Order: sequence, then structure tokens, then C-alpha cells
Amino acid sequence: MGGLPDPDWYFENVLVNARPGTSEVAEPLPVEQWRLWWANQTRLLASEWPTLAGQGFVLPAAGLARPTPQQLRTLLRKGVWTRAAHGIVSPVDIRGADRYLVRRRRHALAAAAVALRQSGHVVSGRSGGIVHGLPVFAVPARPAVTDPDRNGLGRNGAKHVHGAEVAAADVTDWYGVRVLRIPRTLVDLARHDRRDAIMAGDAALREKLTTPAEIDHYLDQAAGWPGVRQAREVLALLDPRAESPLESLARLVLHDDGFPPPDLQRWFGRDRVDMVFDEQRLIIEIDGLGKYRSTTPADEKRRERRLRRHGYRVERLTWDDVVVKWPETRQWLRPLFGLPV
Repeated sequence: MGGLPDPDWYFENVLVNARPGTSEVAEPLPVEQWRLWWANQTRLLASEWPTLAGQGFVLPAAGLARPTPQQLRTLLRKGVWTRAAHGIVSPVDIRGADRYLVRRRRHALAAAAVALRQSGHVVSGRSGGIVHGLPVFAVPARPAVTDPDRNGLGRNGAKHVHGAEVAAADVTDWYGVRVLRIPRTLVDLARHDRRDAIMAGDAALREKLTTPAEIDHYLDQAAGWPGVRQAREVLALLDPRAESPLESLARLVLHDDGFPPPDLQRWFGRDRVDMVFDEQRLIIEIDGLGKYRSTTPADEKRRERRLRRHGYRVERLTWDDVVVKWPETRQWLRPLFGLPV
């Protein structure tokens, strides 16, 4: 499964950056940001490497007329170029202040290198989610691909090969790289890891990248496959109102622990809150580091006072509360709902 992802990336880059007190979104949503970044790479590389955007931004290191081998080693060492796989490089500069986003960019190039080396492979699973720009729980150690011919299944060198049926209609294109379509990717994620599925699925619905009907189509197509019952159950929980992967994860653990379903993103006057439980007169806020970066602690106290005037208690959940220390969290949360500890 890999280690826990860095929560800072979710807080700072996946939370929808709505200006407090308005419904106006201050910047493109996360998947759109991902797509715009790669589209910008095509423009940056167009003069020197006009065909690169049709081959996943990667190319063999051997036989390059330019840069020279010595220059290439320097470019790779400095990070101006990126090593995508053994013998495969990219002139894309993936560097940035956000180390988790850098890992995602590097993984997308690695997945492109794997898929392009063997034409029958289709990028899938967590790797497919990353290529599409969707949040997943962790960046896998090696790219995941699906081979409909089921050759070399499992960990196979620098890749992990899954075997499953793949129709032509199941596949789309990412800069020349074959990748499973988003609704098919969601079903595959849901069969293997419920956290991946709810994080990626909420984001996909929010950004209108797929529809419940498309997801249902691929669930029907997967009838009889391992894990499809789990997939149906978790994908039924998707909600496009969820604004961050952490909020999606919180809904999942609350559901699994028998809590009632919350209402999401409700306005109380000028304040919009994450989760509302009317029967308990309780608001739960999912705390992210940058969520209210334009406000001060005093602003937040005033905000909580305004919410309490509506007759609601306010509680907050952090990354640690939801992901790391949920057994402890449930101990103090369940009594608020009249649930046994």
C-alpha cells in the first residue's frame, strides 16, 4: 500500500479554495490544475520537442543527438530533466515546492514509460488515478498497468501488472499513453482500496469528470470480478459536494463506524460548514492547514460563535484524528451521537 501520504499536499492543494463567506472559487479545481500544468508543458517543449506530447513526455536516453550524455547527466542531476525509468528520460522539469505533487508528476512519467514500452499495457489503478489528476491515498512504489492478455502478472520489474478484460471503449489517451477511463479506474480502485475510491470518486464527480450512470455501467461490466461487491458499496457513498480527500476519508470512517450520514457544505448565513448533523445539532469541520489561510484565530473564534448562535455545537477533525488515531477519535465522538463507545 505504501506509506501514509503527506497531509500537507491534501490540505494545501486539494482543498477547494473558496473564498470565505462566498461560493466563489478562487482558482481552478485540482484536476483542472493538473491538466493545465501538463498542457503548459506541451507549450514549453513545443519548439525543441514537438512530438514529445504524443509520447507521454518521455523518450529513450540512448541515441539522443542532444543533449550529449555528459550534458544529460548534469540535467538529470540538477532536476532540469527527469529520469522516468531505466533508460527513459523526460525534458519535463517536475520540480516544485510541493514534494507530494512532485512525486505525482514523477509517477505519471514513470507510468508513461512503462505503458509505452509495451503497447498492450494500459495504465490503471492508483497510477491511472494519478495520471488523471485524481487524489489517491498514496503514490505506489511502481506504476500499475493492466494487461488484457494477462502476461507477467504481479510485480514485474519496475511495474505491477494486473490482468483483466479491457475493451477499446474502456481506454482513453493521456498524451499518447493508454490509460483506463475514469469510471473504469474508479471501479478498479474501489475493488482494491476503499479509501482510494472515495477520495478519487468524490473528486471526479465534483469536477464532472464522470457520472453515476457511467460508474454503474462499469460496475455492471465488472460483475463477478473479485472485490466488485466492495466496489458497489463504497461507490454508492460518493458525493460531489465533498471538497477534499480528507473530508471524503472522514465520511468513510464515520459510515463504517455506524454514524448517521451528514449533510455537506451547508451555509449558515455567511458561513459554509463541512458536515452537519441536525438531529445532534452538531457541526463537524475538517481542518486543513490552508483552509482559512486568509483568516486569523480570532476570526475563527468569531465564526464559531456565529455558528453556535444557530444552536449547533462545533467540533473539528484533523488528519491525525481521521487517518492515524481514529480509534481514539471515536472514543470521544460516539457519545456526542448517543452511540455506545
